[in-house]
Amino acid sequence: MRTLTVTLLIAVVFVAAAKSKGGSRTTLGYRECKDIKDDYRNIKEKGMKWVKPKPLSAICGVDGECPEVEELANRHCGFGIRELMAGKWVSTDLDESDGEQKYNRAFMRLFSYISGTGNDQGVNIPMTSPVVTQTNLDENYQQNGGSMHFYIPTEFQENPPNPTNEDVEIEDWDDVIVYYRAFGYKGQQVSEDIWKREFGYLALAFVDAGLDVVARKSITGTYTQPGVREQRHEAMFVAKNHHNLYWNPADHSWKESRGYKECRKYPNPSNTLKPRTVESMCGNNAQCPAVEDMESSRCGYGTRNIKAGSWVSTEIFASDGGDRYFMAFERLGSYIMGNNENSQEIEMTIPIITKNFLDENFEEKRVTMHFYLPPEFHENPPTPNDDLVEIEQWVDTVVFYRAIGNYNENVNTDADVKAVWEKEFTILGEVLGKAGESFYPYIAVTATFTLPTQGQQRQEAIFLQWNDHEEE
Repeated sequence: MRTLTVTLLIAVVFVAAAKSKGGSRTTLGYRECKDIKDDYRNIKEKGMKWVKPKPLSAICGVDGECPEVEELANRHCGFGIRELMAGKWVSTDLDESDGEQKYNRAFMRLFSYISGTGNDQGVNIPMTSPVVTQTNLDENYQQNGGSMHFYIPTEFQENPPNPTNEDVEIEDWDDVIVYYRAFGYKGQQVSEDIWKREFGYLALAFVDAGLDVVARKSITGTYTQPGVREQRHEAMFVAKNHHNLYWNPADHSWKESRGYKECRKYPNPSNTLKPRTVESMCGNNAQCPAVEDMESSRCGYGTRNIKAGSWVSTEIFASDGGDRYFMAFERLGSYIMGNNENSQEIEMTIPIITKNFLDENFEEKRVTMHFYLPPEFHENPPTPNDDLVEIEQWVDTVVFYRAIGNYNENVNTDADVKAVWEKEFTILGEVLGKAGESFYPYIAVTATFTLPTQGQQRQEAIFLQWNDHEEE
């Protein structure tokens, strides 16, 4: 059984993960990931084994009414994407003074409302699914209050009875997109360990997909009564900026994805996937430096002018061994997280730039890493506290680039990765030479627009236009 650390977007927990057997896409609402299936199969503890959930098709409109939803296109594994349509819900806050009974007492307040004793018309309102519980999380991702909700059925949506209990209220919810994971259970009450496990897998899945969520609010949905033979429970997060962040490579040609026309001499690569478009990330995933794309009739490369701006930089030291890139990233990350003279937190930007300075034999002399600073810090960026970190002012720079996407299953070792980049830089040099472009071959630049494992990636091999560049 392996341990999963969820540190990006939501530090839900350190999750003990495992799995017994996967459900079909029809049952879950999405395709399960192979590694999660493998984890489940390794579970030894009986109470933690994965149980196939009851399908929504056997609940909604059968056991009772559910809110209107639309399942959205999803090419990723490990979670579903659903749009919940606007509607009215009856709600109550969880009362922390109720201790371990807070969920039961919140449920009974809502049940009193729908049974007629807790509304001003004394009418019986049919029970719906799911029972939704929202938990607020503080800056340390610890529970900080929450609420419980029943969907109000269609016949009462327009004019629901007023609650007679001041702790119960009617809420109007807007359309919202959620990411979810579904599971079943055999027993009365799902254990906290199972909820933590499923939230952990959900977090890993949407992070891998390059998506974002409202991280300070975790949501559970229970569609069936406790103790029944077939149950369905869902762990959910509200999606943030979904339509901008979700990217389907099938919607874009290779030319659109790369940003240039490929030469016939170089077929689509066998070891990397289609890169994500710059437009789908810059301004959505994170802020990027201002650039001007430059038209070219040539094939095999793109040209852009990166506008002047401030960058925070550090050297990548060979003495740090296999961790040298991570340690350089950590130094820059520490700077933007407040390790500077003003203790100023600065938003992470893309791309992450590395510059490889080469000698006349094209052997590596030194390597540096760079983060772009947002425009509001260009005039007066805070001074780094770390002597190994410095602020650089970059001038307008014309660059030539080739773009690649994720590595595929053929790339397994550091040597494989090195071969991919050597090939891209070799091709870039060839096409630039054939096009008669002047470039500096002794600075090989890479740009990474997405962090490793975080969704569809874009990486670029870059040469600078010749302009008497100095190495410092």
